[in-house]
Amino acid sequence: MLTNLQAEKEQDFILEEQPGLVLGIDMVSLIGRPHLFCRYCDTREGFTVVPLGTMTMQADGRVTGYSHPNEGFWQPYEYGTVAADEGFAFVGAGNRFIPSSTWQQTFAGMPIGFYCGEPEMPQKLCLVPTAQKKGDKNIVYVIATCLPFFRKTIPKLLQELLAEGISPSQIKVVINGCRENADEVVDGVDYAYSTHNAWELTALYEAPLRWQFDYAMLIHDTNEIYPGFKRRVESFNTHLNWDHLPATPMARCLLGLYAHDFLLRTNDWLRKIDNISKKDAIIAEVAGELIHRAKSVLVMGDPENNGGIRATQWRETADFFNSGTMRVRRVFPSINLHKFTHVELSDALSL
Repeated sequence: MLTNLQAEKEQDFILEEQPGLVLGIDMVSLIGRPHLFCRYCDTREGFTVVPLGTMTMQADGRVTGYSHPNEGFWQPYEYGTVAADEGFAFVGAGNRFIPSSTWQQTFAGMPIGFYCGEPEMPQKLCLVPTAQKKGDKNIVYVIATCLPFFRKTIPKLLQELLAEGISPSQIKVVINGCRENADEVVDGVDYAYSTHNAWELTALYEAPLRWQFDYAMLIHDTNEIYPGFKRRVESFNTHLNWDHLPATPMARCLLGLYAHDFLLRTNDWLRKIDNISKKDAIIAEVAGELIHRAKSVLVMGDPENNGGIRATQWRETADFFNSGTMRVRRVFPSINLHKFTHVELSDALSL
């Protein structure tokens, strides 16, 4: 028999699993309160939202905090399937009467709209409340590395993480391709030696089995941390308990935050891909397999860009590690992170 606390948790889980789509929007709770304006996309097992910016709909029809001609103003919408006071439309800044999107539904506490512009088919949009849930999230930073190179790459990365104000107890290092499974603590940092050998995916496999946390931020031993990284990572919207918060819409390089429960749900798949080839690991990454397995995904936005996403940037090419193989610098500006990526797949088997 469930205790009251267990029953509440079970109910919360059910609500998160099946939030439900309802007709109408609570305009009273929407007007005058900041919301994250996002694109919405259904996935195989859930949905993902991509932030465009933070906005506030004012009672007089103005839209503040966000600037785009499509969302110049808002007004009640009278021609849909709900009453005019339960839905609205964004209208263009130029004409002030032709809708750019119409909004008449609510899903998981998020108003849902449909874009009206040609030549596209109707596209979903959503407004995510910015109210923070009570309680701080326990976030750890999981570094994916391998046995041949971790002694060369980890020391510099640890210095950068510590300089950001990240405590040693928050830093977890997963070393794949080891002969035996083992745990070690060095200067307050946890090291997990794993026989599992699936590149960066091994870190996602081991993390929920070795440590407790709310979210784990996956980074590579070939990353470089820039000032502001911690603040940008930890300032995400907490309206829902997101399964995954990737650094890009398709989770390139697997960088991003992962919920503990989500990693446990995917643990069986991660176990089965032990000894996956680098080529196949890249295929799974680019196909967004982890995104498609998640029930709720929020792409990480840039606090300095009004919460909107920023595209990755390709920079110079050089032999950064003096290993004889060329790498290109890939910048993830939303979180102030740089990644050194191999130019050729043939190079990807070595540092």
